[in-house]
Amino acid sequence: MGHPPRHRPPDDADRYVRGLFEGVGRSLGDESRSLDRLAADHETPNGNNERIRTTWFDPANARALTTALDGLLDHLAPPRRS
Repeated sequence: MGHPPRHRPPDDADRYVRGLFEGVGRSLGDESRSLDRLAADHETPNGNNERIRTTWFDPANARALTTALDGLLDHLAPPRRS
């Protein structure tokens, strides 16, 4: 039988999540590192995020993501005036 779930007080969870986003915000301001390097710097070696990034983001999936994001940007862009 597995262990019962451990619940954290909401204040602890709030501080944890805010800390994560605070760190990401500061890191994104560091233009001396590429986005690839920033992602790698925030992954645990052999952790879940690294495994997904290095196995799922093959060239075909990267192209599909680029296409989807480009389509989203086109959709969100203000109409062009002629």
